[in-house]
Amino acid sequence: MRLHGVVLAGVIAMTAPLAVQEAAAVPVSGVAHEAGGPGVNPGAPAASPGQSFGDFSNAVGSPVLELTGDLALYGGVTHNGGGGNKWRDGWTMDFGSSAYNVVFNWQPTTSVFDGELVVGTTTYILGMSGLTIDLGTLSGVVSFLVDPIAGSSLSTKESAHWDVQATAVPIPAGGVLLLGGLAGLAFFRNRKKA
Repeated sequence: MRLHGVVLAGVIAMTAPLAVQEAAAVPVSGVAHEAGGPGVNPGAPAASPGQSFGDFSNAVGSPVLELTGDLALYGGVTHNGGGGNKWRDGWTMDFGSSAYNVVFNWQPTTSVFDGELVVGTTTYILGMSGLTIDLGTLSGVVSFLVDPIAGSSLSTKESAHWDVQATAVPIPAGGVLLLGGLAGLAFFRNRKKA
């Protein structure tokens, strides 16, 4: 009976790594660049050491960026027109249990654009002028997809730069003190009953 349990535990331990096929999360903070594709806005600050990645994929989930602090992420997307080559930028951000205020900035470099940004399950339309979208406070695992085509595929080239600014939401000192005080009251209340 014990041998059967040991063998079963060994089989589970050996097959568990095979079942997980997800991309490994890459720790990021500071300034990061999506290098490749149309490239990063020339006005963007230089990437922090080790924070320059290849061209993001056409679907979310590769790369998975695990935030370890404030992040400024810069990239670019293009569509060559005529229903031809279209490159989307898809990635996933793992904010963990921390909360981050997240802002998406859009700067088209061509006079025509009909793209969209999908964050989780919410879609934002990206047009021909620059804009800033306050995505609010995010935590957990969130997918992002910048698509240069929203609806119709234009016959002209569409190109734009984008950036995501993620700033950690500080835990208010008063909140920590309040939680500590409530825990202390609960402790002394339980102690008094005993």
